[in-house]
Amino acid sequence: MEKKPVGVEIFDRIAHRYDSISRFLSLGIIPKWQRELVKGLEKPGKVLDLACGTGDAGALLLNKAESVVGLDYSLPMLKVAKEKYPEMLFVRGDALNTPFPDKTFDTVIVSLGLRHFENPEKGLSEIRRVLKSGGEARILEVSIPKNPALKFLFLQFLKRIMLPLGKLRSKADVTKHLYETIVNFPHYEELLNLARTVGFKGGSYKPLMFGMATIYTLKG
Repeated sequence: MEKKPVGVEIFDRIAHRYDSISRFLSLGIIPKWQRELVKGLEKPGKVLDLACGTGDAGALLLNKAESVVGLDYSLPMLKVAKEKYPEMLFVRGDALNTPFPDKTFDTVIVSLGLRHFENPEKGLSEIRRVLKSGGEARILEVSIPKNPALKFLFLQFLKRIMLPLGKLRSKADVTKHLYETIVNFPHYEELLNLARTVGFKGGSYKPLMFGMATIYTLKG
């Protein structure tokens, strides 16, 4: 793990303020999205929270899962996560090359992390590798509304409101990185096509807030 993945240095710098920054930029809506992400997972078995950040998504399954492991490359983020959730197991590692054997987990969740991967297709391939046959992956990501009018308004919001506001709470490169990852991410059917390419048997997506975020469900 000599070379840090794209974006990790940014998260290293803001780890102690990440929760407050994300709540500020999302107007406090992220916890609601994360609850939607895990909704209906009554018996998730062994769970991997990939690119876990400060651990909030995985923690929602602690009382239902057989075990929950959080993996992230950013050591400062993991330190914050461990302080918040000492009962969880956290591992430092590269999401594109995790240390787990094939078919280890029944459920893999990724909350607002896949778009930060240097290679989302390789990230999906790694998720498929560590997921058991018949297992389920759920991915929450910020997305761009399909409706042309809403798409225009949302992009204007990102450019003219989120970016300037973000600069008040963090350095400009942080919000620039967040904006670029949203715009360049393979949304909707494009992501499902990538998932099928790497071996997932099927998938679906559920837009939230008119498409400002999306939950993808992929079948192993």
